[in-house]
Amino acid sequence: MELHQKIRLMSRLASFERDGDYNFESCVFYASTPKGKVPILKLMQTTMCDKNCMYCAFRRDRDETIRIALKPEEIAKGFMELYKAGKVSGLFLSSGIFGNPDFTMERMIDTAKILREKYEFKGYIHLKLMPGASLQSVEEAVKVASRVSINLETSKEKRLKDIAKGKSILQDMLPKIEYVDRLIRGQKGKSQISQMMVGVGDEKDEEIIKAVDYLNKRFRLGRIYFSAFFPVKNTPLENRPPENPKREHRLYQVDFLIREYGFSFEELKPVLIDGNLPLDKDPKTAWAEANMHLFPVEINTADYEMLIKVPGIGKETAKEILRRRREKNLSSIQDLKGIRNLNKILNYVVINGRYFWQNSSSFPSITQL
Repeated sequence: MELHQKIRLMSRLASFERDGDYNFESCVFYASTPKGKVPILKLMQTTMCDKNCMYCAFRRDRDETIRIALKPEEIAKGFMELYKAGKVSGLFLSSGIFGNPDFTMERMIDTAKILREKYEFKGYIHLKLMPGASLQSVEEAVKVASRVSINLETSKEKRLKDIAKGKSILQDMLPKIEYVDRLIRGQKGKSQISQMMVGVGDEKDEEIIKAVDYLNKRFRLGRIYFSAFFPVKNTPLENRPPENPKREHRLYQVDFLIREYGFSFEELKPVLIDGNLPLDKDPKTAWAEANMHLFPVEINTADYEMLIKVPGIGKETAKEILRRRREKNLSSIQDLKGIRNLNKILNYVVINGRYFWQNSSSFPSITQL
């Protein structure tokens, strides 16, 4: 099989581990960044795997999976051709675990080293850390990668053992996440992330959010990806119904609130309905509705921490409101002209004691509070 055919096929197979939009024509995954969509070549070193995870398209006992292995030099050469043609700007490299985790990691690290040393590529390389790999392999991966990740898959040890025998959150994954955190602390351009599936078991959002809160505050992850479960044919879970993508989206929003806005698990707990997030409204709005005693907020006196908890107000909007307040006392809607999401914000604030939304009877005047 020609190298380009291998890379094209491997890229398509890697789409099973999806965490974003995938373009089959160019075999490129488009990652979302603050600068917009960035084209990343997403490959697997090999689709051969000794593991037998119940949800995975690459599980050992799935005969339908095409088994391919790419040499480090093959991947490096193929990537550089695409990079020089302007079709990709970075590499995401994963793999099945074949032989043993350190052997697999060694080949992935060699791929990155060839790119760094032979081709002098200084851009983005993301290496997935293999469960069971040694700390030495982890350290070598961190040296050559811009980002590393180890997927927790689920939120509790028992759940993981039910679907992926031989993997352990407590004995293997969390210690590695902690080790990477120590390695990259203070290093510019280095980060780590993780991923959790949603709906692969009967877990509630409450359980996932608690884990997310812990991971963000304990290890300062760059982010946590969520992947709504979808059944793969000829796996033990092929008859399990796919998870609603809205649930995945709501968990992304919660992760953002915890990571960027300082929300805690305890604050978000009242939002839950039977342990799950409401799907019909975003969690920040649901939190505000569950805490109406905190609203309306006087926009002239609320501090930054309170402003960013107002639905519709993000970090930049909060900073802009503070800037305008330094110039003068805000007294009318005109003083907030140009503020994003103003119609939504006006539901939750008063301006100089006055409530400007059409349903003003919903809140008392600030002077009556």
